[in-house]
Amino acid sequence: MDSEQNPNEEQYAPVKDLRKQIDACVLSVDKLTEQYGGSRALSLVRTKLEEAKMWGGKRLEELGSPFPKDLADKAE
Repeated sequence: MDSEQNPNEEQYAPVKDLRKQIDACVLSVDKLTEQYGGSRALSLVRTKLEEAKMWGGKRLEELGSPFPKDLADKAE
């Protein structure tokens, strides 16, 4: 969806970029864990990064970003 179709796309872009950066950090934590072994501290780092990404998603929701249907909860 481009900015002509959705005027809020300008607002979405920085949050989406932040979420991508958080994903990269999660991958870095995973690599550290593979290389040096896991620890409670690294597990917490990963958990908090996942939480940060989730809150970024909540911000996108506040801005009116459409939620991808393929990621929607399918529980009935």
